[in-house]
Amino acid sequence: NGPGHWSGTAMPGEIGNVVVAAHRTSHGAAFRSIDQLVAGDLVQFNTATGIIDYAVTGTQIVTPDAIWIVNPTENATATLFACHPPGSVSHRIVVNLELSE
Repeated sequence: NGPGHWSGTAMPGEIGNVVVAAHRTSHGAAFRSIDQLVAGDLVQFNTATGIIDYAVTGTQIVTPDAIWIVNPTENATATLFACHPPGSVSHRIVVNLELSE
């Protein structure tokens, strides 16, 4: 009923790729407006240790078989993704983030 952390990926604030998926039209539609994020926007992860800020670096549309979006990274990054367009499962919208300093 909300965003889900992709098992095995980094946790917010850690080196690596924090991967989070959510629905756009069901189960609370947490990522309904994910397509409105643009480079430079701030995304905050509220964790047990506090709020961790990431900045949007870009957005892309991929096919559902683009599993590479969950690959580890050498830097502190995050990937948000959801089905695209809303109500369809034909593609995924992927928003890339990097840890703010």
